[in-house]
Formats: sequence, C-alpha cells, structure tokens
Amino acid sequence: MDHVIVIRDYRPGDELQCKEIVREGTMSTVNTAFIAGLTREITFQAMVVTSAVMFIFMGVPLSICLGSIPVVIVAMYVIIYLAHTLKTMEMMQDISSIPRFYMSSDYTGFWVAEACEPMFMTQDPKHAKYLVMTESEMQRQSVQLASHLKKTVIGTIAVTRSKSEENTAWLRRMAVHPRYQHKGIGSQLVDEVIKFAVSKGYDAIELVTSECHNNARELYLKKGFELKQMYHKHVFGSLVSILIYELTLSLKQRVPINP
Repeated sequence: MDHVIVIRDYRPGDELQCKEIVREGTMSTVNTAFIAGLTREITFQAMVVTSAVMFIFMGVPLSICLGSIPVVIVAMYVIIYLAHTLKTMEMMQDISSIPRFYMSSDYTGFWVAEACEPMFMTQDPKHAKYLVMTESEMQRQSVQLASHLKKTVIGTIAVTRSKSEENTAWLRRMAVHPRYQHKGIGSQLVDEVIKFAVSKGYDAIELVTSECHNNARELYLKKGFELKQMYHKHVFGSLVSILIYELTLSLKQRVPINP
C-alpha cells in the first residue's frame, strides 16, 4: 500500500506540521468571511451613510464620496485579515504545547491524520485515492506500510473538557489540508473523538464553528450534532461580524466501542 491516511495519536515532533495545518485552515477562510461580510445589509448601509455624510455635511464632491466605497471595502478586508491573523496566533500558543494542553489528562486528547505516500508524488493528492484507517485498525488487520513512504501530517483534531458544561467534551482544532479534503479524513477524525468521548463516559460533545466552514458544519450534522445556538460574533463593531454556530452531540445512549 502506498497511498494511506493513518489516523493516530499525536506524537512528539508533530508540532510543526500541526501548526501549518491549523494556520492554513484558519487563514483559508479569510475570503469566505470577507464575502459574507460584504453581502450583509449593514455593510451597504455603512457605505451609503459614509458617502451621504461626506456629501451633505462636509461638502465633498459626489465623485469623491462614491470613491469612499472602495475604501470601506478595502478596510473591511484588512480588518478581517487581521482578525484571522490574531486568531491564528492565539491558536499557535496551544499547538506549541500540545502535551500540556491536550495530553496532560486521561480525558483529553489530540489526534492527527498522517498521509503515507511515495516520496516523489506524480499525482496531485486531490485526484489520488487513499485508504483511510486508524492505527488500531492497521494493527488488527496486520497492515504493513512500505518503509520508503513519505509521512506528512495533513489533518488534526483535539478534545478537552468543557469549561461551561458538566461532563461534556469540547471538540477543537479540527482541520484537514485543502488538497486532502473530501476523502473521508474529517469524518474519521470526528469518529475518533466520538469513540474517545464515549469511552471516557462523557455525556455530550460540543463545538463551535462558523459560517466560513460550511463543509465542516455539514459533516458535524451528518454525525448527529444538533444546533444548540447561533449568534453573530463582532470582529469590528457591528460592521464586521461572523455568524457562529454552537453544536452539541448527546452521547448518553451510546455504548463504548472497543478500539
């Protein structure tokens, strides 16, 4: 086998690749967030009000007033980009210390998806077919990987205890490299967290996602997650905001599955 994705526990040394996956996953939604913000009614209102104030109260020529519209658009993009950059910096702090944040308790965990493929790939991963397996499945089936294969972390997921809900797991850091998406990797990562949470006796799993991650939200819903609440998170006053979804999955009727 020379095209395999292995879902396994985090190991020391994975940090650098995990950082890159999380960073790329966060920054890849800048354009999506920008388009979402640009199409909101309040954005058009801000453009019209800005132009009207300049024209009526400040006596600025109409042509210059209309020229302020691109300025508002550019300012919005810059604000969204900076917000994503700050979020990435915040996330890098715990990715830099995975053992301390995610491996210091029996009730927390961090997993990666590792691509095992030829050293010199002649095919774009987007078009290649991969076998996705957990490390325990490989051991049970005695699957052996060729020693010459290149191994690269291309996905991450983690779980911690919820700080607000009793006996609830908090799913975090779910990310898959864009070139490896739509191959069932995210689904396997989520299954691993669900299996772990059930084995630890958690009553539920909760997570937060945004309107910028439609594919991830659809995956969570297919796995049985339900909408708990939704709200707008303001990035820059009421002008720039992102729609946030908080999802929950009940585990009370689930039976632990042997690994």
